[in-house]
This record gives sequence, C-alpha cells and structure tokens, in this order.
Amino acid sequence: MKRIIELYELHNQVIFRYFLRMTGNTEEARELTQETFYQVCLSIFRFKNQASLKTWLFSIARNVYLKRIRDGNKHKLLSFEDDIALPRPTLQELDSPAELLIQKEERERIQVALSQLSENARSVIILKEYEQQSYEEIAGVMGQTVNWVRVTFFRAKQQLGQVYREMEGDNDDK
Repeated sequence: MKRIIELYELHNQVIFRYFLRMTGNTEEARELTQETFYQVCLSIFRFKNQASLKTWLFSIARNVYLKRIRDGNKHKLLSFEDDIALPRPTLQELDSPAELLIQKEERERIQVALSQLSENARSVIILKEYEQQSYEEIAGVMGQTVNWVRVTFFRAKQQLGQVYREMEGDNDDK
C-alpha cells in the first residue's frame, strides 16, 4: 500500500495534466485520474519492470480514457474553464496586460486545434510535447512501434498546423 501511495504522490499531477489536456475539463480529468490510480491498485502486482513505471502508468491512463469514450461518455469540445495548453509566463516576463490577453487567446486556439485531432494524434502530441516523453516511451504507452509513433507525431504536427492556420484565417476574416 505504501508503494501505491508513493506512486500516487509522484505521478498524480502528470496523469491529471494528461487528462486535462485530453478533455479540457477539470472534473472529468479528476475522475479519470482517480480511476487510473484505482486500476493501478488492481494491477500493481502485474507490473514487471519490462517498461518504465511512467510508461506503464500512461498505458493505464490511456486505456481508462479510451474506455470512457467507448462507454459513451464521448469527449466534449475542450472548454476554456481550464486554461492549460501552454506553460504560463511569470509576471516579470510579460510586457503588458495586452500580452497576457494575447497569450491566453493563443492557448485557447491551440486547445481548439488540438480538439480537432484524432484521439491517437492528440495523445501522441500531448505525450511528446507536453509530457516530454521519448518516442520509445510513447510507443509503450500506445502499444505501437516507435516508427508508428514517429509517423503519427509528424502527421499530427502537420494536421495541427493546418487546423491552426485555418483558424487564423477565420479570425482574419472577422
């Protein structure tokens, strides 16, 4: 039990951030994080150190998320109650309140663009860019080959850029 508590204390924020970026909803992210660590409790005896502990945890988290989707609690369009897409700068780094507003709008556009990607593409982008996982770790989480992860990441970045540019074009028309 002590090991599970240590696991939770070390990794719950990372898993929560993953879910928050996937769903855009604080409550849903909390529920999914709780369910993930419940599943960890049930299956900790099966962990065999073949993958890193973090990879194993993200695999469970991803399966919990996919099960939620399969069970009919479909992913909702990302809300902006949770302003989470990019790290926030400190006040000293900001030039003005206008800068703050611009950066907030930028984070919101990125969240909307991310929501347009497939579940696999969004997961790969979040794990690589936000959670700083290696291609090998992501392959373990996704149950795919490293080459699949590289190709998916490349395509997801292209798709994200395209969606983002289209959104920018829509904003220019206004």
